[in-house]
Amino acid sequence: MNSDDIKSKIEKIEAEKKQLAKRQQQLQSIMSKKKKDEDTRRKIILGAILIEDMKKKENLRKYVVGLLGTLRERDKELFSELLTESEKITSGQ
Repeated sequence: MNSDDIKSKIEKIEAEKKQLAKRQQQLQSIMSKKKKDEDTRRKIILGAILIEDMKKKENLRKYVVGLLGTLRERDKELFSELLTESEKITSGQ
């Protein structure tokens, strides 16, 4: 095997190495997105369960409302309807 053949093989392997690194990065991005999507789905499902149970369980409602009280003001705005509804339930309206 002469030196040109060796150089050619090295170049070929380097090109394959770059392609594999690019493919690895693509697969890691796909995995990260999948994990994020699953985490978001878990949060949505858990939130739906809690909101439904809050309608039936006063202690849970009070606990969650207390947790919501610790949020930043701009985040509290997202839950304003839930907080208002909870106040109505608690006051017996």
